[in-house]
Amino acid sequence: MTVQQLRAPVFGRWIATARSAVEAAAEVPTGSLDRFEVSEALAELHALESQVAALKLAMLAEAEQRRLAEDQADTGTDAWAAKLTGSTRAVMAGGFWLARMLQTKYDATREAFAKGLIDADQVRVIVNAAEKMPNAATEEQRAAAEEALVAKALDGANARRLRQTARRMLEQLSKDLADQQEKDMLEDEEEHAERETWMTMRDNGDGTVSGRFVIPELQAQLLRATLERLSAPRRWGRNKAGEPVTDPTLPGDGPGLNWSEQMGAALIELLEHLPTKGLGRSGVTVIAHIEHQHLLDGLASAGLDTGLRTSAGQARRLACNAGIIPAILGGRSEVLDLGRERRLHSKGQRRALSVTYDSCAAEGCERPFAWCEIHHPEPWGGGGCTDLANAVPLCGFHHRRAHDGRYFVKYLPSGEVRFRVNRGRAATGGTAAVVDGSSG
Repeated sequence: MTVQQLRAPVFGRWIATARSAVEAAAEVPTGSLDRFEVSEALAELHALESQVAALKLAMLAEAEQRRLAEDQADTGTDAWAAKLTGSTRAVMAGGFWLARMLQTKYDATREAFAKGLIDADQVRVIVNAAEKMPNAATEEQRAAAEEALVAKALDGANARRLRQTARRMLEQLSKDLADQQEKDMLEDEEEHAERETWMTMRDNGDGTVSGRFVIPELQAQLLRATLERLSAPRRWGRNKAGEPVTDPTLPGDGPGLNWSEQMGAALIELLEHLPTKGLGRSGVTVIAHIEHQHLLDGLASAGLDTGLRTSAGQARRLACNAGIIPAILGGRSEVLDLGRERRLHSKGQRRALSVTYDSCAAEGCERPFAWCEIHHPEPWGGGGCTDLANAVPLCGFHHRRAHDGRYFVKYLPSGEVRFRVNRGRAATGGTAAVVDGSSG
């Protein structure tokens, strides 16, 4: 049976007219449109796309109801539709599920979708959330919550924002039901994200490697936050006195690095500082806001300081591997002042410095102390001792700058290290000049 046989004559003419109108619009040179027309056209095309998607789903539902797949001995409506559209069976199966939901439930969503007022992504969020409602919710509560979500979508909430709102779509009706639904939805999303996680790497044959990955939203935000802290904040950091600091050692006076290049450089640094002697506790520290009762009963969610919401169970898991590590003083005695017997500072000295410093000593730098190298302000090769009085933690980047003759280095009373461009020095390198201190 052909698509043409499925169409009633009038219905087919309307579809043909719509396609002709789109073809006519496509012949208009886009360069001839003014700014208003471009904006209006984009909005209207998005609405048209939604209307077509809604009509397509309605046809899927009708095909299923009439069992049209049986006419061609196909194994199901999804397989039958995949052959007609050139899509895959999996894609059509997802569309068929949504079509059935809109045909049998969710009138408010179906009507807004058919008018092009909301798009397919928003529709999926609304329907998925409604289907995840606790069994204790009544049909009246389901309908009221659905209408509230449609109103949010009409008010401009995109699919991502709508998904966050949808987790507590029953809030105005019942806090207990909203807590239960939020728990169920978050756990489903986290389970789905874990199943969909993958990564590939390919050697390009030129000394570089390309890669792609899909990871859960929580871990993606942790990765983004780490890379952004490594790549950006030192340019606009602040010293201990709260004064804004501009780091002259960063690239930027010339072409500089674009955002993706900065993130790439940060990823390299992150990889270079991965543990080499086994994998212990996570180095990630997060702040999770959660009601004590929900930490016990596992309902509702936890709000992280990244802006993400995660399930209570996920928050408990993070608490086992990340958090604030207290500094416990005392224990086994260790020699901290090694004089000139050793060039490198000991683990004990590093631990002692970690009580004073939690990050690189360079003004505004936020690289964690664990990634820092211990710098001798008075060079060891020039007679400087390997003790706490001659020890400053610097990240690899700023440690290299401390030995770069293009920069002045000043050691401040606050314990911070300030870099300034040495404009009288040739850019060929050398030992850094020192102001109010020594370099080494």
